[in-house]
Amino acid sequence: MKINKWIIFPLVSFSLLFSFLPVSAASLSGRILLQVQDKGQAWYINPLNNQRYFLGRPDDAFRIMREFGLGVSNRDLNQFLTTKAPGRLAGRILLQVEDKGQAYYIEPLTLNLHYLGRPLDAFNVIRSLGLGITNSDLNKIPVARDSTPEPTTASSSAQLLTVNLKNLVEQEYKLKYKNNDFSISLILSSDLYNTYSKLPKVYSYLINDPPANIRESFYDMFLRVQKGDTSIDDLVNKFKIIAEQRAWSQDELLEFTLSFIQYIPYDDEKATNTTSNPFYHYETLYLNKGVCSDKVFLAHLLFSRLGYGVAILDFPDINHSAIGIACPLKDSIAGSGYCYGETTNYFPIGVIPNNIDGQAQTNVYGFDTLFAESKLGTIEIFNKTTGRLYQGVPATKNQINQLSTLYQEIISTRETLAYDYAAIAFYNQKVNLFNGLLKEFYQQ
Repeated sequence: MKINKWIIFPLVSFSLLFSFLPVSAASLSGRILLQVQDKGQAWYINPLNNQRYFLGRPDDAFRIMREFGLGVSNRDLNQFLTTKAPGRLAGRILLQVEDKGQAYYIEPLTLNLHYLGRPLDAFNVIRSLGLGITNSDLNKIPVARDSTPEPTTASSSAQLLTVNLKNLVEQEYKLKYKNNDFSISLILSSDLYNTYSKLPKVYSYLINDPPANIRESFYDMFLRVQKGDTSIDDLVNKFKIIAEQRAWSQDELLEFTLSFIQYIPYDDEKATNTTSNPFYHYETLYLNKGVCSDKVFLAHLLFSRLGYGVAILDFPDINHSAIGIACPLKDSIAGSGYCYGETTNYFPIGVIPNNIDGQAQTNVYGFDTLFAESKLGTIEIFNKTTGRLYQGVPATKNQINQLSTLYQEIISTRETLAYDYAAIAFYNQKVNLFNGLLKEFYQQ
């Protein structure tokens, strides 16, 4: 097997000297506080009620942006950027409603605006403007009732606090869905990447005590999430926000998630290296590349988080693997209850590429074989889970039938057009319709 812009306040620990001020909720209105005696946990003091909100995870910061962000016109924002914001807006988060909702934080002491468009911008705001505070002083400020609870144990989110800022990188992923362009950014740790890259990639067991299924046990190694790794949850949260904004269904959210994986660049160099080992999901995200097996492991984790049943589909005869997505039996591959999901290139769920040799290639006119299982050879299914069923295959089949019908009509009438201009005009209309549907289907 070949082998929009949001405010994000991830938590980090800083080796900085903090200044301390006499504490009252009013004196700290609008400030970002760093709990220096407890791993640098971050809090935001809402100027509207002088209560504190825990900024433990990126999704908490997203929620604060949505709930407390104040819309501002381009005219007012440009004036604030040229001079400074009025005192009544100290500590507020402004949303540039006339220009894609770009966000700015107004530092309470200087009333200067700080851009919060990218995750690393938010990191820099915390690093440069966060005010150190002791636990005893922090306890004097009431916690908002609707604040996300502060972790009481060393949870996965708390583990992020020990990551040094200089070891964090921002990876950006480009993709298309419904023929629209999207960009997703994710903060990743080089320390965690090194941890994953050093994990075992060969499965070992006692010869007199083999596992029930060696292949599944091997794959299980790559489906484990290490302590401190929130990449899967962070991605799912980002995907859900995008889906919520566009009123997408659960199946559309799943399709978008698969597109994210499909548009991760295919690692051609690794595909030709017969001695290469699979990537853990974090390695695939960090390097922003992978082959079929690498992407399948990532898909398995993401789809499971979305609540769908998943499985790993192996095709040893063609040296390929794909993700299986739980679906109705009538739509599934070999009656397995799982639909085919190609990960190496964009294809709708259920469609089996006609050309699978390393990275699957689109064959725009082979419509009659896009669901043909015979080209896959032997089918092996591992690491099955149960969950929500994907229901979108019938709609995809209807698209393919429409394309196939149009294509056959175009081919059959092309030789009989002669000099009948009305017939030629009608023929050209069909060609334009076909090309439009084809571009939509393959996101070309």
